[in-house]
Amino acid sequence: MKVRGECEILGVKFKNTFIVYKNNKYLPIEKSTDAIITLKKGKNYFNLEKNSKYGQDQIGTNIWEDIIECILNSNRKRIIIIGPSDTGKSTLTLFIANKLLNKRLSPLIIDSDIGQGELSPPTCIGSTILSKQTIDLASVNPHYVSFIGDIQPVGYESRIINCIKNSYDKLHKNNNITIVNTDGFVNNNENNYKIDLIKKIDPDCIICMRENDQTIDLFDSIREEFSGNLNIKIIQGQAPHKEIRKTSYDRRVKRLIKYSNLLKTFTKKVFISKHKIIAIYYQNSFLLSKRNTETEKINGIEPEDTIFKDLLNDRDFVRNRFVGLSLKEDYEKIIGFGILKEFNKGFFLMQSSINRFDNIFLSDIKLYNNSTRLFK
Repeated sequence: MKVRGECEILGVKFKNTFIVYKNNKYLPIEKSTDAIITLKKGKNYFNLEKNSKYGQDQIGTNIWEDIIECILNSNRKRIIIIGPSDTGKSTLTLFIANKLLNKRLSPLIIDSDIGQGELSPPTCIGSTILSKQTIDLASVNPHYVSFIGDIQPVGYESRIINCIKNSYDKLHKNNNITIVNTDGFVNNNENNYKIDLIKKIDPDCIICMRENDQTIDLFDSIREEFSGNLNIKIIQGQAPHKEIRKTSYDRRVKRLIKYSNLLKTFTKKVFISKHKIIAIYYQNSFLLSKRNTETEKINGIEPEDTIFKDLLNDRDFVRNRFVGLSLKEDYEKIIGFGILKEFNKGFFLMQSSINRFDNIFLSDIKLYNNSTRLFK
């Protein structure tokens, strides 16, 4: 995009400049009346015109100005954003963060949308302390990545809560304010884990992206549970117009692009003995490959050789499984990723971005680098 004049994108001001944007997301642009924005897509050029189809109360970041004012005026420190998929949670997260940076605050962003996250690959939670404004959170390197193992939260609710809390505990001392973006799982269930998550992280601001009747039960439960707490501000956020939201196909393509870009970093062929691995994680459990007093003490678990052997000796289970990798210094911090190709005679064969690790996190996802398909 070539900007002649002034415009604002997600709280970031631009004037007479060029902008390159690579994310496959809608980008809200508020421009001054006399500004001219020329877009280049492929070989075609065209000027951006004001969208007269919708009013200012339906699209763009104008719909969230009241939220920004409330957060800044009431000095909120821990914000959690809850709502269905594609109701603008990640866009609102970045908009709030950019506005806070204008006030010289350093926001900690915890992106816990394990299916559509910007800060980490699908199946993971990414966290970062944002130091400068950006219009593309996917281009920011995370400070901490936690591994869940699936793109759906069902069955992983407790681990998601614990990983969010762990990320907060690791990073919040170096920032002024925290924003937690959540996944879109908001079924009408009074036991929805978002209630437990709120209790665990103890926010002072809850933003509910209320869309339709499907979300009424959860949001009513949130108000019933927390409205008596005078320290918590509950705000109803407006979702963008339905015509500018992603479809299920769009979400799938986004995941494939994330994995495709990640596959390009798997340049190392790693051949490593099982005896050099401390533990393997799979579906909420850590299975020890060898007795390690420190790891047992942290996790309160014993080696489970039978389960461990059954998993790894099933070649169909092992082959092409997406994995996260960590070191014993902080076994929950993912420092690299890979594809597990084979386990044979006590050795792992893996394509990876790193060649030094002590722990392997197995996901429910299989990837094939000679295809654009995602297998689960």
